[in-house]
Amino acid sequence: MAVSILSRYCNIRTLGLVLLYALLCGLSYFVAYQLRFDFNVPESHALDLINTIWWVVVLKLMLLVASGQMDCVLSYFRLPDAVRLSLGLFVTSCILASMWYVYDGNGVPPRAVILTDFLLSFLLLAGFRVALRVKASSGLEDWLSWDEMENVLIVGAGEVGAGLCSELKHRARLGMRPVAFLDDDVKKVGRYVHGVLVADAVDGLVQVAKRYAAGKVIIAFPSASVGRVRAVAKMAGEAGLGVETVPALTDLVTGRAQMTQLRPVELEDLLGRDTIDLNSDQIRGMLAGKRVLVTGAGGSIGRELVAQVLDYVPASVLCIDQAELAIFDLQQEVLEQHDPARLSQTLILDVHEVDEVEKVFKRFQPEVIFHAAAHKHVNLMEAQPAEALKNNFVTTAGLARLASASGVERFILISTDKAINPTSVMGVSKRLAELSLLEQQGVEGNTTKFMAVRFGNVLGSSGSVIPIFKRQIAAGGPVTVTDPEVTRFFMTVHEAVGLVLQSATQGDGGEIFVLDMGKSMKIVDVARQMIALSGYIVGEDIEIKFIGLKPGEKLYEEVQHLSETLQPTNHPRVMRFVADQKCADSIESITTALGSASSVSDPTEIKRTIQRFVPEYTPYVG
Repeated sequence: MAVSILSRYCNIRTLGLVLLYALLCGLSYFVAYQLRFDFNVPESHALDLINTIWWVVVLKLMLLVASGQMDCVLSYFRLPDAVRLSLGLFVTSCILASMWYVYDGNGVPPRAVILTDFLLSFLLLAGFRVALRVKASSGLEDWLSWDEMENVLIVGAGEVGAGLCSELKHRARLGMRPVAFLDDDVKKVGRYVHGVLVADAVDGLVQVAKRYAAGKVIIAFPSASVGRVRAVAKMAGEAGLGVETVPALTDLVTGRAQMTQLRPVELEDLLGRDTIDLNSDQIRGMLAGKRVLVTGAGGSIGRELVAQVLDYVPASVLCIDQAELAIFDLQQEVLEQHDPARLSQTLILDVHEVDEVEKVFKRFQPEVIFHAAAHKHVNLMEAQPAEALKNNFVTTAGLARLASASGVERFILISTDKAINPTSVMGVSKRLAELSLLEQQGVEGNTTKFMAVRFGNVLGSSGSVIPIFKRQIAAGGPVTVTDPEVTRFFMTVHEAVGLVLQSATQGDGGEIFVLDMGKSMKIVDVARQMIALSGYIVGEDIEIKFIGLKPGEKLYEEVQHLSETLQPTNHPRVMRFVADQKCADSIESITTALGSASSVSDPTEIKRTIQRFVPEYTPYVG
């Protein structure tokens, strides 16, 4: 052990540090003697100085080593480090003071020297550490670039805001200079935090930004309500300021993120929706130990389904998608993070290939199926109705028959609010898929519980307006909106999938569930918020251009079909619709008729044929 301790401290860095500490401790001891005798030390006391300085310095070094001063990172110096440093020096002074009383002052420094030496030693050593901290956090290049830094306001003068301010001031290379705080606590207004003034309440943001020539606002109250974040973002956007926020409080607490890992405020932060309270026990009872199959696993909904299903410890999860790149991204971004036990398998397969899917069913024997594979882009499918019908309707009907024959426990179709009184091929193909499940539910001998879950637009999914608006804003505009009155329902992918899992626990078979989408939002308001969040002013920096509704698009989405009645579930965010009557024609006859129409390759003829079986469908014929 002695050898290990010796090797630990016998290196160039540590020896150099010991030598420097010895020099500073000796200097403070010498100056303490000079101060005690007004720089005119008597000969007898000068001799005591010479005889005692060496062992006093050695004693200090021993106690500094004991207090961990040789093991620390010198450029990090905060209050705990200062306490440990003062403790080591204080114990040294206590030992010297006790020796003075034991030896009656003979051969021991005077009491005034002991006290002065303690204070000087602490100032010298602490000053040395502070200097290293400043040097490490703000190098020469940072000082030279000071004038190039951006002035920022920090909203929130609590612990998170104060910590962020400290980090920004000591990491000048981040390019942000905190110039003022804003906080709703009136007791803090007018005070200083790390030398930065709490200039006003949050409502005074615009005036403070002008006073300090700030170009950005950082929201540093991660526990604030969504409404408060939205209000701050709106004020900042109207003033033409960029808006960023600190990571979520849970990420800060667990160490997954640091305060300086700022991110732009996204539309998801401003939705104003309450946190979902899921019945995890019910979901776990449905999934734990089960073999789960997810089609369309590489899509935005499918990926989140896989991630959340894995949290409930199924026996295995089979992820199917026809796109090779989607499966690759799923493996890299989801499975490697959420599947430490390697419960998941991936398969590149078109689920329309019934024979191949049947082989998969026999091998994997799924117990729960989430069918998310679909063509979902309204505009693209208007020109290719046959493809939409094949992938969304015919494939779903085939999977449903196969699931029933294989004794699958639950089959959950991911549907859409566009299936209600549809005006698009994509929407009506999903409505036909729902009808196929209703028919299969009533087949004699069926034991599978078939159900569908409808919801609206998922923020950030491919093809949605959010990534389109982001690209248009990045290009300098204009941001294109179909109509000033067009509205849509929005929810986050995490929220949507969580409620899909909750819905799946409610079904006894034959239900269509609709998720509580909250209030619909005008697309033009979404565009305005995104422009403001990017630090631009609508009409000055970025224009909004109205281009008219595209083929198949609705002015607003609906949540209920005329032939459906509403029933409650045991979850307030999930509603159950039960159809009073099924389709007058069989799914087989519909499939045959649509197959004949599709062989002609005339989109208009296909749409008119669909309308025969789905009377509420209003096709676009251009």
